[in-house]
Amino acid sequence: MKLSTISIAAVALASGLLLSNSQIGRVHADDRHERACSNKTLKGTYGFYRTGTTPTGPLAAVGIAIYDGNGNSSSIQTMSRNGVLTFDVAGSGEYEVAEDCTGKGFRDGVEGTRFVVVDGGNEIYVLSEMAGNTIYLVGKKIHTSEHDHDR
Repeated sequence: MKLSTISIAAVALASGLLLSNSQIGRVHADDRHERACSNKTLKGTYGFYRTGTTPTGPLAAVGIAIYDGNGNSSSIQTMSRNGVLTFDVAGSGEYEVAEDCTGKGFRDGVEGTRFVVVDGGNEIYVLSEMAGNTIYLVGKKIHTSEHDHDR
């Protein structure tokens, strides 16, 4: 029996998390302070892709998400759910970023995702918490400085 790509990715992710947890106690207090995150760390326009499976079949999507740095987000995406395309799907929600750069995403006050902000806020990795879903999202900041907006 062949392992699916998602199964292999899940095992690799779990293995990586176990290995990284063994290193947590070795982080120096000064490192945590210098690299502290907050809602302001997640601010700007991000291009993203989502992929994975849902109870009704595979999902793939691309889009743009905007994080305001104050805990509010909005997005627009094109999705393929079980082979059926849907265009310009709008969404909005709230988020909280902890000092260790991990975070939670909410829609209508209900937690639906966990994420980590990386590279000083230039990227975000998200995992869906919805029952039956195995969906992850990778987002990359489109504009990395105020001057980039003028181009």
